[in-house]
This record gives sequence, C-alpha cells and structure tokens, in this order.
Amino acid sequence: DIETAYRVILVCAPLMIPAVSLTVMVSAFSVWQIAKRFNAHKFDWAFAAKRERKGIAQSFAQWLFVCVFVAFIVTCFYSALLQKNLSTNSVDSLLKVNLTDVEKTINLSSDNNLRKIGNQVAKEIENTKTWFLTVKKLNQIKDKYNVSEINIVNEKGYIIYSSNADFVGYNMASGEQSKAYMALLEDKSEIIEPYQPISYDSSLFRKYIGLKLENIGFVQVGYDADAFQTDIQYEIISATKNWHVGKSGGVVISNAYEVIVSSTNGSEGKLVSDVILTKSSFNNKETFDATIDGKKYYCRTEMLEGFRIFAFIPRSEANLNMDVSVLVMAFMEIIIFVIIFILIYLLIKKIVVDNFHKINQSLALISQGNLNVVMDVKSNEEFAFLSNDINHTVDTLKRYIAEAEARIDKELEFAKQIQHNSLPSVFPPYPERTEFDIFASMDTAKEVGGDFYDFYFVSNDKFVFLIADVSGKGIPAALFMMKSKTLIKSLAEAGLSADKIFTKANEELCASNEAGMFVTAWLGILDLNSGLLTYVNGGHNPPLLKKVNGDYIYLKSRPGFVLAGLEGFNYKANEMMLAKGDSLYLYTDGVTEATAKGDVLYGEDRLLKVLNENKDLDQKGILDMVKQDLKEFVKEEEQADDITMLGIKYFGKTEEQTIELPAEVEKLNQILEYSEEMLSSHDCPAKTIMQVSLAIEEIFVNIANYAYGGKPGIAKIVFSFQMKPRGVSIIFIDQGIPYNPLDKTDPDITLAAEEREVGGLGIFMTKKIMDEMSYEYKDSCNILKLFKAY
Repeated sequence: DIETAYRVILVCAPLMIPAVSLTVMVSAFSVWQIAKRFNAHKFDWAFAAKRERKGIAQSFAQWLFVCVFVAFIVTCFYSALLQKNLSTNSVDSLLKVNLTDVEKTINLSSDNNLRKIGNQVAKEIENTKTWFLTVKKLNQIKDKYNVSEINIVNEKGYIIYSSNADFVGYNMASGEQSKAYMALLEDKSEIIEPYQPISYDSSLFRKYIGLKLENIGFVQVGYDADAFQTDIQYEIISATKNWHVGKSGGVVISNAYEVIVSSTNGSEGKLVSDVILTKSSFNNKETFDATIDGKKYYCRTEMLEGFRIFAFIPRSEANLNMDVSVLVMAFMEIIIFVIIFILIYLLIKKIVVDNFHKINQSLALISQGNLNVVMDVKSNEEFAFLSNDINHTVDTLKRYIAEAEARIDKELEFAKQIQHNSLPSVFPPYPERTEFDIFASMDTAKEVGGDFYDFYFVSNDKFVFLIADVSGKGIPAALFMMKSKTLIKSLAEAGLSADKIFTKANEELCASNEAGMFVTAWLGILDLNSGLLTYVNGGHNPPLLKKVNGDYIYLKSRPGFVLAGLEGFNYKANEMMLAKGDSLYLYTDGVTEATAKGDVLYGEDRLLKVLNENKDLDQKGILDMVKQDLKEFVKEEEQADDITMLGIKYFGKTEEQTIELPAEVEKLNQILEYSEEMLSSHDCPAKTIMQVSLAIEEIFVNIANYAYGGKPGIAKIVFSFQMKPRGVSIIFIDQGIPYNPLDKTDPDITLAAEEREVGGLGIFMTKKIMDEMSYEYKDSCNILKLFKAY
C-alpha cells in the first residue's frame, strides 16, 4: 500500500537524492573542463596542474550550481510549508467534523433523555390536583425521577409552584435564559435548552425542558450535570466506544471531574491529565499536540453538556499524505533543476564566457597599468559596445587620474583643516578661569586621522576632558571620530554621569556601525570646587598622574570595553580626589607605539622618564618636550599612527578669608597681625608680606581717618589666594563718602619734600608695591581691589 511504499522511499531517498544530483552536475562540469583545456592548451596537463585561479566559466558554473541548489531548497521548503498548511487544515477539519458528530450524538441522547423524563413529570403533575402541588409534593416527584428542579409557571409567566421555595413568584420574562420559555404560553408545546447558567442564579448550571400543560401554563423540569450525566452515560459510552477518527484515531469523553467515562483506547476511569499529556491548555478553538500512550497525536477538544470531548489522530497518519507529496515533488524538482542547470550553463558559456575570456586578457593588461591597450572583441553588438566603452573609459581614466590626484590632495588638506578646527586649539582656552591649566595637541599620521581630544564646561564648576582613538586611519576614522566626539559632548552637556555618558554613547555607536569600527576613550569630569575627579575608561591607555611634589605614575584602573564594540555593555566610573597642584597626562597609543628603525617601540617606560624629567614645566612645556623626544626617537621613520596628548593641572578654587571690624586706627595692629598670619600660611615670601602690610596700612588708615567724616563706620577686608597666577587679592570695602584714590594725581617724587604737594604719597607707594589696583563704587560702597603676585 501507499504507506509501505512511502517507508521504502524514506529509507532510500537521503542517499539517492544527493548522489543523483551531484553525479549529474559533476559530470557536466568535468566534461566542460576537459574540453576547454584541450582546445586552449592541446592537453597541456602541466599547464593545467599549475593553474590555480578559477576561470569565469568555472565560477559561473559554481554560482549557478549554488543558485540552482538554493532554488531547489527554497522550492522544497515552500512546498513542504504549503503541504504542511494543507495537512494542518485537513487535520483541523477532520477533528472538527468528528467532534461535531460526537456532540450531535450527546445532544440527541441528552435531549431524548430529558424529554422522556419531562413528559413523565408533566403527566404526573396533570394527574395531581392543584391543591396537592406543594413544595413537598414537587420534591417527591423530583426525587422520584432524579431531576434537580421542577417549576410550574402560570399563564402570566410567574412561577407558582416549585420544588425550590425561593423560586416561587419569579417572573420568567425577567431573565435572558428563562424568558425563552415564554413561547410555551403562545404556540410552542416543548422547549429544550442546552446546559447553561440559570437566570435566577448565574452560578447554577442546568439543562431544562419546558412542556405546555393543559390547564395551568407549563412545567419546567431541569437537572444538573451530575444527574443528566448519570442518566445518559450509558448512551454516550455506547455511541463512542468504537468511534474512530481516521484510521487509528479515536475519541475520549470525560465528565466534569475530568474522569474519562468513554474512550476508544480503554482509558475509562482514569484522569484526563494522566492519559492525554500536553504542554498546551485545553483550548476549544485550537488543535494542539498531545502524547497518548507514548505516541504523538494531534488533538482537539470541546465542552458540551458538562462533558469534555477529545478527538485525536496520530501525527504520523495525519502527515503521511503531506510527506508523500513533498517527496514526489522533490524528485520532480531535481530532474527539472538539473536540466535547467545544464541548459543555462551551456548557453551562457557559448554566448558570454568565451568572449569574456578575450576581454579579460585585455583588462588584465590594463589593470597592470598598461593604459595603451585597445579592446577589440566585436563578435556581437553587445560586446562591440563593451569594447568601445572600455576603450573610451581607459582614455577618460588617463585624464581623470591626473585631475584626481591634484583634487584629492587639495580636499584632504581641507579635511585636515576642518578636523583640526573641530578641536579646541586656542590656549589658554579659558583665561578667566584660574582653577586649572590645560593644553592638548594632535598630530595625524595621514592628512586626517581618528584620534581626538576635547574639553568643555557642563556647568560652572564641572569641567569635562577626554581623549580618544578611533580604530583605523584616514577618512573613515575621521568621520567616525566626528560622530563620536559630537555624541559624547551632547551626552555630557545633557548632565549625564561619566559612566552613563559612555554607556549611552556605546549604544548609539553600536546601533549604526556597519563598518565595525570602535573607539577607545578616557573621559574625566572634574569638580573644580572639591577636586573630585570622576573618570571612566573605555579600553584606552591608562593616563599618568602626578601628585603635588611627586613624580608621574601610571593611573592603573580596570578599563571597560571599547566604545561601539559590544552592545549592552555597562561602564563603571572611578573616583579620586585631586589636590591642588596635581596633574594628569593623557595620550593615545600613537605615543607609546611610535616605532624607530628596527621596529623598536617608544614604550611606556621612556614616556614616564620624559615626563618626570620635565615635571616642573607648565602643561604646554611638558607636551612639547614629549613631542620633541618622540621626534628624536623615530628620527627619519614615517609616522605610523596619530599622536594625541592632553595635559591638565588642577589649582583649585581661590580661597577667601574675610575680616570685618570698626574703621578705627586702633584696629590697625589687629589687621596687620591677621594679614601676616594669612600670608605666611600660604607660603608668601617675607618681602612680599612686608610690601602687602605697607599697602594695607596705607589704605586702612585712610578709611579710618576720612571715609566716615569722623563718625563710626565699618571696614571690611577680603583676602583671597589663587594658584594661577600665584598671588593674593585684597579687597577693601567701606560705606563711607564715595572716593576713588586712583584718581589722585601721582606726586612728583623728583621734587624736594617741601616743594611737593601734601598728600598722595601713600597711595602712590601702594600703586608701586601692588601688581594690580582697581576701584568701583557699587551698592553705596567704596570697593578697592589690590593684587600682589608671589
């Protein structure tokens, strides 16, 4: 039969199909190879042995084989998919039909049984006098016929007698389920409803029959799942015992307690969950996979009258037609595709490949730089056009090469200028900020490069600086560098923390990184108030740290992965406190991997040595010395990688101390003692302390004597010390008479004391002592500012 034949084919097919396909294709390919070499080299087997590169025809044959093979696989796949869908639909239909038939059998048995009982109850009620129809009497009838409920309804639709006293007086027209029986008061004599919730109490499920009575109205008889399942169980078992779905399938019916009451495989009395094993829920709308007695089945289920019905069919039986159809179609497709392969190959070889061989010979000469070759393959119109076009292209190419060389040089120089302009290049970048000193430089290996540095404020006291190195060099690296730089800056200016900046930047760069490039980067956020440095390393070289009065050392920390290298990577930030005078040196691997003759690397040790030899220079001086040492190291060797460096020194915020006391000459000594103590604690030289004391004495005595016109007043003095440039700032504030001492004309000190005008000499001396002086009148206050560097 067909099943036996299919099994035989199934055993032979896995070996037969590939063997036939490969034999035909390899034979055709071998014949072509022998013929080609015979014609071209007259059986020059030595030449054949030496030849290694594939010819056009050979490559075409291979790709044609791949295309035909892929087409075969795709066709088989979609054929199998189509057959599977057809098989699935067929199985669904078969199971649905059988479930429907079983449902009809159960419905018929249920209805007949309830009809029989209902007629018996109706007859007994009609034979009973009305005044005997008490609750007790109706319950006796109910128990006699093993039903759950008996209701007698009058002509107006109200229950007047019931086995359940709570139902008496209920209006049948008031409920969706009960009002269907109102038709018995008109033209119907019998109504049977399916098992469902009742209108009076939706938690109760019952099946009812309504029968018209001659004198009262109608009687309604109902029973619940247990009662009617007991009554019709024998009929259900008889109807489904030998029920078959397909050849080997069957039916299983369980009651409300999931106990099997009828089956075709002898599972009565067992729980459904012990017989039908499935990972799916019992969904009435879908066919699901199940295991019954160790075999795999397709299964479908329905609920009816308190019973759950399962119809099932073996998967092997259901899939047999599909498998046979797919196998027959595969055999046919093999024959068709082999014929197509041979015909297309021979046709393309004759018309195209031979002429391509001639063209390739000329193109080989052109590709070797011989632009004087003239193409002459004109066996048909298309190749004639191709030959003419190639000749024209070669002529145009010779002209464009000369023009392109000049244009590219110009454009690369312009690109280099744009790239350098995108980096901070004015130093000092923030002349008004004294909290730090910073300098950076970049020297690209080509016209444009992939290194970059950047620094900017993200708030008044938060300063960001970073250095990065994009994989590769040239234009691609430069473009990726611009994207990375812009992205990181936008995230930093959005107020993100250091680790979040790199995490978000990595997500963005990974999302559109078809070229597979990546960036190593080191970023720090410096709090200029506290000196707290938060930094994150994305696979970059460790920077070097110099503590105050110490040497440079490598700042070792566990680096994160490179940016754009791994999606979903979360970067971790590190923290450290910078003291005033601490420095950091950042660099790219172009520094340590600079190569001298003999492939000798510059190395980390030499870099550390140069930095410590020049640690007392400012940041520009340090970077210049490193650059000079690199140049001496590599000598005449070509620069292989971009060289980028950044140095920053932290000075911290200016410290302020304020003293406020009455503007009285008697307070002068207290001010001088306070100022001398302050200056000494900030390492101020003795000479400078003396000069500043003279200036303080002159200004304070003038305030005490003249500012308030002999009346009491307050003098406020603010001392502030800064690191860049190193010095002290002193501000005198009083609310006295507006007076600008700087307007006073300087005395002519060339004259004798008796010849000079009285006054002005003290202010003149103060101007000479101090490096800067300024005055303003603001908010009703005289404000005189003095600065002395040391």
